[in-house]
Amino acid sequence: MKFKILIILSFVLSAFFTSCGDSDVTVIGNWVNKGYLESKPRSDGSSFAINNFGYWGMGKDEDDYLTDFWKYNPEKNSWVEVAKFEGSPRAYNVSISNGVKGYVGLGYYKNNNLADFWEYDPATDKWTQLPDFPGGARHMATAFAIGTDIYVGSGYDQKNKLYLNDFYKFSNGTWTKITALTGEKRYSASSVGFNGKGYVLSGYHSGVLQDFWEYDPATDSWKQLSKLNDEDNGGNTAVARYNASIFVSESKIYLVGGTTSGTSLATCFEWDPSTLEWTEKTAIESG
Repeated sequence: MKFKILIILSFVLSAFFTSCGDSDVTVIGNWVNKGYLESKPRSDGSSFAINNFGYWGMGKDEDDYLTDFWKYNPEKNSWVEVAKFEGSPRAYNVSISNGVKGYVGLGYYKNNNLADFWEYDPATDKWTQLPDFPGGARHMATAFAIGTDIYVGSGYDQKNKLYLNDFYKFSNGTWTKITALTGEKRYSASSVGFNGKGYVLSGYHSGVLQDFWEYDPATDSWKQLSKLNDEDNGGNTAVARYNASIFVSESKIYLVGGTTSGTSLATCFEWDPSTLEWTEKTAIESG
C-alpha cells in the first residue's frame, strides 16, 4: 500500500528543504508533496534528519504498533527501507538527531509508558540501546539538540497521572539532570535547538499553554520569552497548540500543524529571532 507523505510529516527537524519562506517577498510559503512511502499509513511516528537525508517510521496504524524505518533521498525523491527499530514498538515517543546520529526513546506501548532510549547510526544502519532515560517512563515528552548533546524532558507519567517538567541532557553516553523547565508542567510541547540554545513552545496542561521558553546550556537556565497571548510584544495567540511539528530553516523557527481545543490545525507560523515576532505563513495542504 502506498500513501502520500507531506514534507512536514517526514522531517520535522530538517533544514535542507524549502518549507515556509521564499526570496520573493510577495510569497509567504510554499508546500510541496514529496515521494510516496511504500508502507502502511500510520500516525505518531518518529522522524529526524541526518546528512541531508530524512528518516521516518514506527508509529501505529489501525491494527498495531510498527517498527519499520525508512530513509528519504531528496535527490531521487524516493524512499528505501533501513534497519527496523529493535526496541518495543511505540508511539508518542521522542525522536531527534544531533546531525550525526538519530535518537528514539520513551513513548507508549499497549497501555505502558516506556523509559528506554536508542541510537541509530546511519553509517552502519544499526540501532543500539543506550542507558534508560533517568527521569522514568513517560510519553508525549519533548526533545531538542544543541550541538551533539540531546535534551529530553516534560511529558506525562501515565502510571502516576502526572504532568512533568523535569529535563535531562544526554552527552557522551551519559545522562545528567539539568534545571527543570521553569514554566508549567506539560505534555506534547514543541521544542527545537537553534543558535546554541533550546526552545520549548506551548504544549498542554488542562488546556493549551501560551508560553515560550529559551534554554541556555552555558548557564543551565531558562528564560521566558514573550507569551503568545502578549500581542503587544510579538505574541500571537494563534500560534499556541500542542503535538505540532517544529523545525529551523534559513535562521528562523517554523511551527506547523498540531491541535488546539480538539481541533486539528494546518496553519504555519515563523518566528524571527531578530524581531522576536511570529508571522503567519502559508498553511500546509493535505492531499
